[in-house]
Amino acid sequence: MRRAVLVSSPLLCFAVALAGALPAATDPDRWSVEDLVTFEDVVDIAIAPDATLAVFLESAVEEVDGEQQRVSHLWAVSLAVPGTEPWQLTRGEHGVSSPAFSPDGRFLAFLSDRPVPGGDEELEGKRQVWLLPLRGGEARPLTRLDRSVVSYDWRSPASLVVAAPEARSAWDVERTELSDTSTVVEDAEREPPVRLLQVDVPGGATRRLTGNARWIDDLAVSPDGRFAVVREQQSLAYEYDQAVPPQTYLVELETGATTRLFADLPVLPRSVRWTPDGAGFYFVDDYSRHPVFRTATVARLYHHEVSSGSTREVELGWERGLGGDYAATADGFVAMLADGVRLHPAHYRRDGAAWRRDDVSGAHARNLDGFELSRDGRTIVYRTSAATRPPQLWAARLEAGSLLDERKLTSLNPAFERKPTGRVEVVRWIGALGEEVEGLLHFPLDWDSPNRRDGERRPLILDIHGGPTGTDRDTWEADWHDLNILHRQNGAFVLQVNYHGSGGYGLDWVESIGGGKYYELEPVDIEAGVDWAIAQGYADPERLGISGWSNGAILTTEIITRTRRYKAAAAGAGDVEWISDWGNVDFGVSFDNYYFGASPIENPQLYIQKSPFFRLPQVTTPTIIFTGTEDRNVPPSQSWSHYRAMQQTTDTPVRLVLFPGEPHSLRKVAHQRRKLEEEVAWFERYLFEKPTEDRSWVKDGSPLAALLARANAAREGDALGVLRGSVLAPETVPFAGLEIGRFEVTRAQLRAFDASYTVAPESEELPASGISFEQAQRYVAWLSQHTGRRYRLPTKDEAERLARTAGSKGNTLERWAGYEPNPEDAARIRAALDGLRLGGAAAPLVLPVGSLPGVGDPAVFDLDGNIAEWATDGASGVAVGPSADRASDPRHSEPVQPDHAYVGLRVVLDP
Repeated sequence: MRRAVLVSSPLLCFAVALAGALPAATDPDRWSVEDLVTFEDVVDIAIAPDATLAVFLESAVEEVDGEQQRVSHLWAVSLAVPGTEPWQLTRGEHGVSSPAFSPDGRFLAFLSDRPVPGGDEELEGKRQVWLLPLRGGEARPLTRLDRSVVSYDWRSPASLVVAAPEARSAWDVERTELSDTSTVVEDAEREPPVRLLQVDVPGGATRRLTGNARWIDDLAVSPDGRFAVVREQQSLAYEYDQAVPPQTYLVELETGATTRLFADLPVLPRSVRWTPDGAGFYFVDDYSRHPVFRTATVARLYHHEVSSGSTREVELGWERGLGGDYAATADGFVAMLADGVRLHPAHYRRDGAAWRRDDVSGAHARNLDGFELSRDGRTIVYRTSAATRPPQLWAARLEAGSLLDERKLTSLNPAFERKPTGRVEVVRWIGALGEEVEGLLHFPLDWDSPNRRDGERRPLILDIHGGPTGTDRDTWEADWHDLNILHRQNGAFVLQVNYHGSGGYGLDWVESIGGGKYYELEPVDIEAGVDWAIAQGYADPERLGISGWSNGAILTTEIITRTRRYKAAAAGAGDVEWISDWGNVDFGVSFDNYYFGASPIENPQLYIQKSPFFRLPQVTTPTIIFTGTEDRNVPPSQSWSHYRAMQQTTDTPVRLVLFPGEPHSLRKVAHQRRKLEEEVAWFERYLFEKPTEDRSWVKDGSPLAALLARANAAREGDALGVLRGSVLAPETVPFAGLEIGRFEVTRAQLRAFDASYTVAPESEELPASGISFEQAQRYVAWLSQHTGRRYRLPTKDEAERLARTAGSKGNTLERWAGYEPNPEDAARIRAALDGLRLGGAAAPLVLPVGSLPGVGDPAVFDLDGNIAEWATDGASGVAVGPSADRASDPRHSEPVQPDHAYVGLRVVLDP
């Protein structure tokens, strides 16, 4: 059957109700889509050689050329002086990566594609090594290569070793001149070799160290600078078929002599870590029992001694293998072992020919997401989070297997501190093959509220991880990909399942779905988990949802073709038809041949049998589908097939959302936000059965949009504001990195503080004006005391930043005059108004708060005009921002000060 459906993309857009398109008043205690999109995170760590300083990459969303983009910048924090606030080292629209201190601690190197000063066009967009002198000075490019740097490492305080593609050939230059952007797939003849270069510090003089013919993609230099271990790919098709594996070499950097390593061992080294004395190195090998494919593996650790050439596996005494990073120490190494939903940190020490393991203890020991160890092995800087605790960076002293003197280094996402995170429990049940399955049950945020009724059941939504060798862990995962906190805020349980084939549980578990067993065990595990939650009295069997991205979407689609019990589904970047997948995916053979046990040429009937595509006409679950148009992991054609099959053969609601230019993981902030909005709206409509309304007829930024947004602002009775205890307080919303008043403080709100403040009839929603700085200070102090919250005035810098963000198109003098008055005309206008007094009003030009369009989402009003607002400038106050009695004249170096009658206040709420 054919039915009309809704497809959303910039090319074909038919608007559907989006929850929050014109959001109701945002409560700072509640989670929003914006929280998940714009969160701050730590993504990399480096420690100075003397362990007095750490640097890290902070990932945050910034405005770049009028568009929000996620950018990573370098920050530094003192490890020698506890309590020191971090300071920012890099800025700008171009992010950075891979920070590394020079061996003498004088420089910090990093990679970035920022513009090279004085560089020509061929350097534009190329990733270079940059150098930041830590004793003062600007970062500058150390390399000026016409192709992007692949990797680098320090050789000495005076030089680095860089892996980079060879310089452009005459043929490459000709292609550029012809604007020829054609690509030949896996063109080994034309693909430039990636070689080692030595780059001198600080001048940047460069010389080749190797003349290899293929492609180095990783390197690690010994502490004494004598050697480098490099991995060299031998085939451009290795990701696809794993037929010709990479080779590992030891390069003597002084002479360029190269020795192949491990030719007689079945290992493929990665993550090389040299011992501090340079006598040898450790490496990780991803082990599989399959003779060809390393698709489902357990990470094992090896040690190689350079002088003897001997290599041996490190007996970890832990069958689940490594689960995260590791670091070499003088007496052994510190490693994160795989242990299901958590990682298990351990310190291994040499004990003759064996290894002794000491489990690491400490307040955060079972929730380390990643770490960096100082050169002497005594200082550890780590990222820690939990499913109920957003990430922060901490430092500690590592001694005798214990984390001691732990201290927090960052204060990321301060607005999150006041938001509830609820309860998350590690749960287990019996799944396929009668084996125990482990997962995480996220409780509704209000589950422990005294208002919950005994015996009450709630909706449950499955959040299925990808991989399939991924693992759901006890870590913070609230982002564009995982909207669990929003579902829980809506009153639902969320269940995550580490089904057969997941990583973190040992080789038998991760390999259990290979060789043709794909789809056989995982759905049984997942469905058994839902049945367990129902049997426990948690989940309502009539209100079940299911969702996932990548392999999570693959399993979502498989399950809804087998059962009708799910009321809503979201499938992001998932396969439905496997024959085309084999040839169209970057790793088609290595994935499909491994999990199905054959290619579609060898066994086409198996591929048809495994494909949910042919069962999609049976689906009754309303399904929203997401895909990036440049996805090479799960091509967008799979989502189109999914959509068309349901659209053409069922009456089931289905919706396809395309993200132009996006690969497998969404990168654009606008697309991430849209994905969240669409998915929240879908589940609210079909699972939570909340009424929705089509707002496509409302143009953003229009007076109508402002009116509707203002109508949704928080009120107590007829008065704007929220009741905090017995106090009518201003409503606050997140904006420009602060939690600020949605409106200026109104006359009704100020009267709650000062009964002598005169409020004329029907003027309660005018901004409180004619306020002195002392009155404003007393008001925020009173508000803090009576609500138990930390209110304050903005600083001068904050207020100026807020005003710049909003612009000056609101209620200013030119709005009334119809043109931009010069100083003389402005003075005449004010004098005429003062003479008229317009009914005795001291500030006749002010409008009720929120009368004109606001900025941001949720909207903040009147930063661009109406009244100027008090801010603190040291111990004194200053009125900041445009006001109705002033014109915006760019020729004034300092703005004309407003009349006292046009000065009021807006509050800032601190966590």
